[in-house]
Amino acid sequence: MRQKISISYPKQRAVLSDVLPYEGPLTFSNRYFYKYLIKKEKCDHNDDFRDKHCKAYKEVESILFKGDGRNSPFCFTINHKKTDFRTLSVIHPHNQLKILEFYDRYKSLILFYCSISPFSIRKPASIAKFTFFNDLLHSKNQDGSLEHAQVEQDEQEYENLKSYFTYQKYSNIHRFFESYQFHRSEKKYNKLLKIDISKCFDSIYSHTVSWAIFNKQIIKDNIDPSRVTFAGEFDDLMQKLNANETNGIVIGPEFSRIFSEIILQQIDLNIFLRLKGEKHNGKEIVHKIDYEIFRYVDDYFVFYNDEFEAEQILAALKLSIKEYKLHVNEEKSITYEKPIITEISLAKQQISDLFNNHLNLKIIEKGQEPEVDEALVLKKYSVYFSSNNLITRFKSIVKETGVEYKDIMNYSLAVIDRKTQGLVNKHKSFKKEHYNERIEKQFEKGFLEILDVAFFLYSVSPRVNSTIKLCLIIDKMIGFLKKNRSNDYLEPFFVNNKHNIFKKISDEIYLILQKNKTKKNTPVETLYLLIALSQLGREYKLNINNILTYFNFEATKDKIIKCGHDLNYFSLTVLLFYIKDSKQYQPLKESIKSHIKERFSKSKSLKSWTSNAELVMLLMDILACPFLNDKVSDHLKNKVVDARLNKPSKVNKYIKELKNVKYKFKRELLTLMGISTNHIALIEQEKYWFTKWTDFDFSMELQAKRSQEVY
Repeated sequence: MRQKISISYPKQRAVLSDVLPYEGPLTFSNRYFYKYLIKKEKCDHNDDFRDKHCKAYKEVESILFKGDGRNSPFCFTINHKKTDFRTLSVIHPHNQLKILEFYDRYKSLILFYCSISPFSIRKPASIAKFTFFNDLLHSKNQDGSLEHAQVEQDEQEYENLKSYFTYQKYSNIHRFFESYQFHRSEKKYNKLLKIDISKCFDSIYSHTVSWAIFNKQIIKDNIDPSRVTFAGEFDDLMQKLNANETNGIVIGPEFSRIFSEIILQQIDLNIFLRLKGEKHNGKEIVHKIDYEIFRYVDDYFVFYNDEFEAEQILAALKLSIKEYKLHVNEEKSITYEKPIITEISLAKQQISDLFNNHLNLKIIEKGQEPEVDEALVLKKYSVYFSSNNLITRFKSIVKETGVEYKDIMNYSLAVIDRKTQGLVNKHKSFKKEHYNERIEKQFEKGFLEILDVAFFLYSVSPRVNSTIKLCLIIDKMIGFLKKNRSNDYLEPFFVNNKHNIFKKISDEIYLILQKNKTKKNTPVETLYLLIALSQLGREYKLNINNILTYFNFEATKDKIIKCGHDLNYFSLTVLLFYIKDSKQYQPLKESIKSHIKERFSKSKSLKSWTSNAELVMLLMDILACPFLNDKVSDHLKNKVVDARLNKPSKVNKYIKELKNVKYKFKRELLTLMGISTNHIALIEQEKYWFTKWTDFDFSMELQAKRSQEVY
């Protein structure tokens, strides 16, 4: 069940929704950076508050918010096509603050310039005043001290906003395909032409936002005055987000989609006006009479009847986007004729039927059971789970419809996720008097076959979205099989059966990690699975050699561990999150420390390391990471305890001595980076910055991530 909640967040709420790419690891978020920004605003206006709550205020400001905003984003890659990657960006914290200020100043103009297109079906329509949340994120947890009870309710730390603005009309392109609007257009027109802009975000020239709002010639004649306008400031901000680049914009944040939407809104209007002046058989080509166009982000859907008019429409579209230095991707242009149904819609329907018929646990009256080995005859009914040849049939659907795996992966895994929940519910509702070990084996078989199908599909086309859906399936199984409130703290399966399922999950994840060893491109998708693997318990921890192989470390003959390349920010933080303080990984942790020092030592040659988003976020997370604290001797700990009892005047002295030892590595790193004062206050300023190191709830984080999905 979902509930509607009024939004009372201040302007800083945009960092929860609009400034980060959706595809970051599960451990990464702006939740705590948002809290610091709230605190920062109070500090800026209240010296007493700052002295009490921000004892390292000056140092934090110099790291996070130093400079003129022309900073380098942290760029990482995700799988996009079989042989291609897409580069996404996490913009610098300083620039995130600039976006908040821009939103606050120009939110009304953003809405206005996103309202002029007659074609757009995904555009900001108003400032969000309400949001819908899954109850799981906000209902009071009843699990006591178990793993599903690690939400700090008073801080509401799992609240996530989907976006700063509300959007019309469709949040997902597939909703458009299934809408009344689509079906109505199909009744009215005989054909549909789908057109894609080639590498839209990579190709956008930042100055074109001024052309869209004003006019290209007007801007050329008034360059200096244009810089202090809404368009000029937007252009300047987009350049600063991207290290002063004008060609291409950062990809990932919702903020970038709004920037491109303003440009495409004007392109839409230009197409509309061009066609209005066109003549065919002495008549104008009129929108919603002779044709109808819908645009979802950078995809155009053109409904029409007459081929000549379609040529005029395509010519007008190409000419209009070319004026903004954009081009049509001819290879992706597809024409559909009645019945107008896309390959994706056709495949989804067949996949739904396939899963309903063959991925289902059925209860059958005695005497009606099928002639299969799985049938278990009881006094009244039988239970069997059948997935025979499902994978082969799935591949046949892909082949017959011509759809790509990536286009139906999210849908397929979402269906399997529902099937998993259905199997859990069926087990919980099963009458105890009819339940026995043979029945349990049948349920076990059902879970194992679901995992077979899910991992097979995922391995064909791994994407971040599909990884999250796979993790949701895994989480449902783990949550069902572990002791918790929902099963009265009793494990529903015998130990061997439970571990058969856990071992299946572990083996499948291990195969994927082996297949996707880290090289230059960080496999963000597989970092999710490493986090999922950590939920199974210590018995399923990867041994150190497997970790070394996956992250491309090498152990020399002298047992010195070295990394074969620079691990990026996400890889380092997820690796530290996984190994924690485990003794078996201690040699690896020492190598990570050396690697971090080397990374920062190299950065000293940069003009200003604080302008590099990756280094800034990495440093702040390292300072907060509890797994990088040095070991403190029992003798020193006892000195503190003894002083508290017998020598109160020396307590502060011994505590300082203890912290100097505890934070030795972190203090050395700060000194290396030229920060010479207030080390302990800076290290202890915040429990978290961008990475959630402890009290991590896999289920809640997955639900929070799912609530932010924008595709």
